[in-house]
Amino acid sequence: RGRCRACAGSCRCSAARIVRAHRAVAAHAPAGGRVLDFGSYFGNFALALRAGGFRVDAVDSYAAYGGSLSGCVSLMRDAGIAVHDFGDDSATLDGLTGQFEAIVCAGVVEHIPHTPRLLLERLTRLLKPGGVLVMDTPNLAYLYHRLALLEGRSMFAPLAGQYHTELPFEGHHREYTVAEVKWMLEAAGHEVLSLDTFNYSVFAQSRLEGEHLSYHRAMLADPSLRELIVSVSRPLPASPA
Repeated sequence: RGRCRACAGSCRCSAARIVRAHRAVAAHAPAGGRVLDFGSYFGNFALALRAGGFRVDAVDSYAAYGGSLSGCVSLMRDAGIAVHDFGDDSATLDGLTGQFEAIVCAGVVEHIPHTPRLLLERLTRLLKPGGVLVMDTPNLAYLYHRLALLEGRSMFAPLAGQYHTELPFEGHHREYTVAEVKWMLEAAGHEVLSLDTFNYSVFAQSRLEGEHLSYHRAMLADPSLRELIVSVSRPLPASPA
């Protein structure tokens, strides 16, 4: 029973992210437009977008998971989603250059072990002219992160898990502040259409009380303290030579 409650809470948290991503895509992409879920994993964003009437492609390293996500892949394909694998020849994605009205890149950039520039350049190439990138990523300056540091604790996953892992390490390599997200999108040649923060873990709680209620109120008052950053950006037209 406890596990079911935990799973229900996790689903509510995911739904909060999915709703925001879907809303952003629907606001900027034409009905029935082609959308890419880049880093699709379980396929929850892709399935929601498909249910919303979009033509959807999804891509992740599915072969590397050894079949553990085959059920998710089957579910997406049964829904009419074109599923691609990063492990295939890179030409698979390169052949989709300029094909998408929108790309959702949710919970990906923080896993990049090097410069995010290469990721953003690749996503930009995949967009149609006028297409939008919807990205979400954890907020480094989240209030609970700040409190952890004040107590001398890290906001990242326990070090032992990273220390003993085999390569590649797939956890968070770097998290970003709101100002950094804006900076890197602009550095990639994007116009930032919207930049917002919100809390989603709160949906796993049945109630808030005590210090957690006080923290929640503080985050309502100060957006920079909230948990997740979601951005919508559009590549600026190339300057004439």
